[in-house]
Amino acid sequence: MLLPSGKRLRPRGRFRFLGFGGQRLYYRTDAERRWRLDVPLGGKTMADLILHSDRKTSPLKRVHGVNNGPVCYGSLMDVSVYYEKAGIPLVRLHDTNWPNPGEVDIHTIFRDMSRDENDPDSYDFSRTDEYIASVLATGAKIVYRLGESIEHTKVKYYVHPPADMDKWARICVNIVRHYNEGWANGFHYDIRYWEIWNEPDNPDRQCMWSGTPEQYYDLYRIAATAIKAHDSSLKVGGQAATMVNMPFTEGFVAYCREHGLPLDFFTWHTYADDPGQIRTNALKARKLLDDAGYIRTESHLNEWNYMRADEGANDEIWRQLWKPGGETFRRNLFERQKNEEGASFIAAVFAMLQDTPVDEANYYDGQPHELYSGLFDAYCIPQKSYRVFEKFESLSAYPNRAEVSVCAEGLYALAMTSEKGQSVLWVSNFGGESREYTVELEGSAAAHSTFAEWELLDRSRDFGVVEPASLKNGRVELHLPRHSVLVLRFGSPAVGGKAAE
Repeated sequence: MLLPSGKRLRPRGRFRFLGFGGQRLYYRTDAERRWRLDVPLGGKTMADLILHSDRKTSPLKRVHGVNNGPVCYGSLMDVSVYYEKAGIPLVRLHDTNWPNPGEVDIHTIFRDMSRDENDPDSYDFSRTDEYIASVLATGAKIVYRLGESIEHTKVKYYVHPPADMDKWARICVNIVRHYNEGWANGFHYDIRYWEIWNEPDNPDRQCMWSGTPEQYYDLYRIAATAIKAHDSSLKVGGQAATMVNMPFTEGFVAYCREHGLPLDFFTWHTYADDPGQIRTNALKARKLLDDAGYIRTESHLNEWNYMRADEGANDEIWRQLWKPGGETFRRNLFERQKNEEGASFIAAVFAMLQDTPVDEANYYDGQPHELYSGLFDAYCIPQKSYRVFEKFESLSAYPNRAEVSVCAEGLYALAMTSEKGQSVLWVSNFGGESREYTVELEGSAAAHSTFAEWELLDRSRDFGVVEPASLKNGRVELHLPRHSVLVLRFGSPAVGGKAAE
């Protein structure tokens, strides 16, 4: 590689050039670890972020879905207005109103397995009807998880393999019929995604599945085949893999391949303290599917959240979280999901997923009473993490996504442009230094943009206050604290700084 100074760089092994920032050159090695090399570059100092306005790339992926709907706590808590403002695109139904679910789960709808599954009177859809209506009223689509919610109790009540899997599958088909075809005084909601069970591979005390891997594979085969036989246009999938028990998951995909089973979407989960962990699992999931011939199968990251603790190693978090005396540990971990640290993690994931093989994503969890709800506090007050969801939705007003060169460590970015020359840059400083960063606007938008404005989320700000930025020679310099999220817009007086409707 020829440097601006005229010197030539010859790194060992394969690498991908990322760009220059300050007096540092950045490249990425085979191991996908970002390195920086201090070299005398000479000439113009390179920017930390470069928005290439003329380099159009794939459309924006609206990956700000969540688990569960806006109404909880016996219908006394309702954050529907916030779901609507954030434009939540996709809601997955699992652990609904946990820890005392009265909706969605099979046992809450079909309460007596001795009854006739073909008789509408054997079903009680009332609570689930009300719940699903509240979700759809926000404008979101639904992923319906067929199965049961997690059970951390010593005695397990519902997470066992069905005694009669064929009957269980017929019950699932009738649930589909109720919500899509009007059966049993039902609806015509056209719910497309039907997920079969959740985390049967979870190694934590059989909290999701008391049976063997083979029993789950059989259940998936019977249920998926029955649903597709009833309506081949529906999308069926599983396994809601934890990604920490790969022999189970590899066995599941191999079983599907060997039996020629439908697998329209594959679901998996990652709780992490680094966006790179999500990316690694996304690549792992995509390779697993492609190697099995499921090249058109969608990849859904349908549980994810920020899990970071100063006390103890990260692989011990789950053991420490609920142990006696762990109250302070627990509080600190869940509060991080709500504050600027968790918010910048979410913003980083939204940016990272744009160029990662993931088709849909659902943050866990959206319902305010849940400890894992980083979006709201227990009183339904939106937190900093929610503000990231809300602001991310505003990017949809721009029709085109453009390339961004990120030349500084710890930053994650994406950019959108309009046909009128407006541009917006989304930056998460999740892991970088607190310092001045230089942003350069490149391409035709640079010639047409005469001013810039910015909003910031950090410890003391939650966006909302728009500040002018000094734009000189297509460049802006701004101070970004660690754990902050920047929205930087470029425009001209003729069209305004914001995207046209």
